[in-house]
Amino acid sequence: MNSNYLSKYLDVRFNKEIDHPKLENKGMVITISRDTGCDGVPIIKEVIKQLNSKSKTQPWHFVSKEIFEKSAKDLHINPEIFDKLEDVKDKGFIDAIIESFSKENYPSDFKIKKTYKEVIQTIEKQGGVIILGRAGVAIVKHSKRNLHIKLTASTDWRLDKLAKEHGTSKAKTLKHLTLSDQNRSNFRKYYMGRAIKPSDYDIIFNVGTLTKKEICSALVSMIEEKAE
Repeated sequence: MNSNYLSKYLDVRFNKEIDHPKLENKGMVITISRDTGCDGVPIIKEVIKQLNSKSKTQPWHFVSKEIFEKSAKDLHINPEIFDKLEDVKDKGFIDAIIESFSKENYPSDFKIKKTYKEVIQTIEKQGGVIILGRAGVAIVKHSKRNLHIKLTASTDWRLDKLAKEHGTSKAKTLKHLTLSDQNRSNFRKYYMGRAIKPSDYDIIFNVGTLTKKEICSALVSMIEEKAE
């Protein structure tokens, strides 16, 4: 996915200098949600590698936070704003309206989140993309064309993994894990309009009991089957 295209789209969204053409859906979109401590990047990279080695049409892409950060910089917005969206609570329409009259040249919380959603939807219309996190499951259309995945594991498994990786105590790690899980849940809820349910996902993988190879094999097989 071309970051310059997204930057141009955001410029149009904010400045309304030109009309943005309506895009048609061009292919499947996969969203991968994950609980804190469940790595998604290695799985995504391997799945894309296998898919692109066989594909003769549209290549698959991986959308990561760097694209959103680049877009934020081009808009002269602190690039951390997109990375911290999960921590921002919905201030509601009233606050958004009040903030719109602020003398500071900075978008309101509502405008940032609304634009964020539109960026995701623009990416979705391009197709052939895997979106990691970022409330993708709540924003990308649920249909037979798309695929929504969840990576999870037991709290004990994730706690041991994170404590070992960061060299922190179990108590401190558990506090971080609990808060992070709650923030992610709230962020998805903001866009879904309700709490996310297991049935909102097409497949749920337990990374604590399944290997990367097993998960990738199952995903590639499912994607190829749905693409036929």
